[in-house]
Amino acid sequence: MDPDNGEARPPAQQAHDEPADAKWMDRLVELHVLADNGDAAAAAAAASWIAEDGEARRVWEDVQRTCAQVRAARQGE
Repeated sequence: MDPDNGEARPPAQQAHDEPADAKWMDRLVELHVLADNGDAAAAAAAASWIAEDGEARRVWEDVQRTCAQVRAARQGE
């Protein structure tokens, strides 16, 4: 589901072996940053999106792991 227009992404974009559309991925990362910094509206939009879209959920989880790795590396400095 694209939170900007409420429409699902075309099936070709949902397949794991297809290249990701950078625009939706950028929007998902933006929502992650906003939600991680306390934006309740962004968190709600992201939760709704990832509940309906498995590929978005996978990307969200990848972003979460990357953020955790960056935080851990910073703590080690």
